[in-house]
Amino acid sequence: MSVLHAYNVSYQFSNGDTLFCNLNFTLTQRRTALVGDNGVGKSILGKLLAKQLTPSQGSIEQFAQVAIQSQEAQPLLKSDMTIAQLLGCDKTLAALAAIARGECEQTLFDAVAEQWQLPEQLSAQLATLGLTTDPHAPCNTLSGGQLARLRLWQLFNSNAKVLILDEPSNHLDNEGRAWLIEQINHFTGYILLISHDHQLLEHVTHIWELSSLGLKQYGGNIGYYLQQKHQQQQSLNQQLQEVKRQQTQLKLQAQKDREKAHQRAAQSNKLRVQGSQAKIMLNNQKDQAGAHLAAKQKNQQQREKKITTKAEQLRLKSEQNNAIQFYLREVPEHTKVKKTLVSLVDLQLPFGSTSAITVQVKTAQKWHIKGNNGCGKSTLFRVLQNHLKAKSGELRVNTPLSYVDQHFSLLPSQLSVIQVVEQNCPAISKSDCYTLLAGIGLKHKKVEQPVASLSGGEKMKLTLLCASHQQATPLLLLDEPDNHLDLGSKQQLAKALNQYKGSFLLISHNDCFVKHAGVTHTLAM
Repeated sequence: MSVLHAYNVSYQFSNGDTLFCNLNFTLTQRRTALVGDNGVGKSILGKLLAKQLTPSQGSIEQFAQVAIQSQEAQPLLKSDMTIAQLLGCDKTLAALAAIARGECEQTLFDAVAEQWQLPEQLSAQLATLGLTTDPHAPCNTLSGGQLARLRLWQLFNSNAKVLILDEPSNHLDNEGRAWLIEQINHFTGYILLISHDHQLLEHVTHIWELSSLGLKQYGGNIGYYLQQKHQQQQSLNQQLQEVKRQQTQLKLQAQKDREKAHQRAAQSNKLRVQGSQAKIMLNNQKDQAGAHLAAKQKNQQQREKKITTKAEQLRLKSEQNNAIQFYLREVPEHTKVKKTLVSLVDLQLPFGSTSAITVQVKTAQKWHIKGNNGCGKSTLFRVLQNHLKAKSGELRVNTPLSYVDQHFSLLPSQLSVIQVVEQNCPAISKSDCYTLLAGIGLKHKKVEQPVASLSGGEKMKLTLLCASHQQATPLLLLDEPDNHLDLGSKQQLAKALNQYKGSFLLISHNDCFVKHAGVTHTLAM
């Protein structure tokens, strides 16, 4: 059964740059994943399918009710909206409260309808989700993981038959991921999963890969997809080697043909000087040789053009598998002197964990801050930056801090990419800015685009670049930096952090990422 169909769909930015064009596909599988590198347009394609955006060309047909969960949670975390308002049951709760006070207008009973047990049911459900049982609590009191779980629960319990889930496991702890997988497996409708999460991608039966070359479809889950990609890359490498061999052979043949032509011309000139053959015969032979050489050269040029075109096509295909590098600034030798960077003694956080924290972070140490959603990991970072006050205890910070948060607060959305780097890293020359940006895949016109046009993964790469390239080497506070990153970029970031000679505090629920990031110490909250 087809529930979504795209006809010749293209999307173009306001500056004229085309993101993708002429996409044609149909969603027929109940569990389909959309994968691809950061910046290829997965989130935009999801919004087009949900009709939150309009394609520049082509059309989208929906044959069932569609709902989308997007990555943008920052407005909710900054607003005063309550949980009840988010879930759309605030008016019903208000009517029940008014009736309990003795009011008896018919409009109140109409608002309640059959939902007399709503307060008890809602409180019980919020407790099951690991949240506060107060539906009137503001969303901004929830952690990123708690808010993500609430929004997902709302979506799974909606009337939608098609769910588009854009990076749904971002911010979720291990328990939250297990809950999400259970929801996905029990949902009776269709799910299009936009994700880089290997664990989630094991639960799909079909994978779409979006790249600059278009949309390619694969049967099976992530394991089968990666196997197919590996085989394709091996085949591409073999074809590239064969094309290089053919190009070399063509050059050698062309050289031989030129040498033979020179030899024949020299022999003809010798006979002409000796006068042993008639000039008319020599001229005829010269014309024939010239025509033969011209035909051969034309044939070689056509073959060379064909091989060059094939080599370019193979190169473009091969580039889809090349991971973007991360650039973390080299740490100067004079900053590697052993010292205590941060000292916490019996520190009591204002939110989250009730246990006091005592820990010292020293030069070249790499800490993993672990714990379930809502335990206070991000709150700890806010206390370190003096954005929140601890309830009690002692805090000493003896180093600059550079905060990389999961909501990209370092990046003013209205500025261009190059302006953000210049503003945050004034010591870097403009030419070096362009070089660094190209290294993380932001080049050409992209550096002049506003930050708001970047994908989540591109924003994270830009944030990390700015955070690490400060004049004074900072202690990096990394709040789930692996969120939003594609599979190859996660590996590259882990490698960059492993090789980084500075210090960092890392919040992450991805055990594989933490393992490869070179962590030396762990703080369990």
